[in-house]
Amino acid sequence: MTAAQFRCLLSCLPDPLTARVVRLQRYALVSLDCTGCQEVGVLLKLVLLSARAGDLPASETVLGLAERTLRDSTGHDHEFVTPPVPRFNRPRPRPAQNSSAPPGPVLAGQVARWTGTRPLVAATDASWKRGHGGMGFLTTDGRWGIGDWKVGPQDPSGPSKIIITELRAVQLLLATIEPRVEMTVLVDSLPALSYLWRWQSGDVSALPPGYRAPHLHLLARRVADRPLLSFQHVKGHSGHLLNEAADSLAAIARRRGTGSFDAQARASDLVDSFLTSWNQQLSA
Repeated sequence: MTAAQFRCLLSCLPDPLTARVVRLQRYALVSLDCTGCQEVGVLLKLVLLSARAGDLPASETVLGLAERTLRDSTGHDHEFVTPPVPRFNRPRPRPAQNSSAPPGPVLAGQVARWTGTRPLVAATDASWKRGHGGMGFLTTDGRWGIGDWKVGPQDPSGPSKIIITELRAVQLLLATIEPRVEMTVLVDSLPALSYLWRWQSGDVSALPPGYRAPHLHLLARRVADRPLLSFQHVKGHSGHLLNEAADSLAAIARRRGTGSFDAQARASDLVDSFLTSWNQQLSA
């Protein structure tokens, strides 16, 4: 499992389980010779995959088994050492489509020359066509991510798929940005913004009609716990550079689900180009 995969799957867990999994992350990320440690690594991956599929009770059960396996292992130093997880890594292989699983960032990256840019502004967007959705985000410090989502007969999201995809784009962003960072997030969907603002006010039970999966519950709590976030509306397709870039990233994500091209290079070049124009505009 790569560090990028670990970060993406970690965003599917509620906070209490997240802390326990992070404590064990070395067993999933580092190749270890100890048989007991290898078993813990396998169990930890099952924890994350179960959470991605929406089965949080199974995640908690398997996590308990992983912790017991670690305590029972002998002959090695089993002190918990938490290595830093790199913010980005090579893109993971695209997973098989599973309509009951939540969408996730299949690609993520950062344009290095914009690192550290402040103030931090982000834009998110979604794109839908013929039952296939894409989502994307970028930040003014060069970070970006994209994910795609194909609707199937067992999809738990209900009838509000476009709104949910807009919200899932925000979830991709928050899985990348550190919790205590001040940031303005630009969203062009007023229905999605209405939920984000309600969550910020503490109404974390508000969800789109018919939604039956756990993932937006987790997003609602994350939004409520991040007082330094500011969500603002930006009119879509009005020429706003960051919004246009997010829209293009979402379209790349959607097309990547039905075609074959170098989405990594295309997304990175697009972000660099738009941020160059954005900073030139600010300077002017």
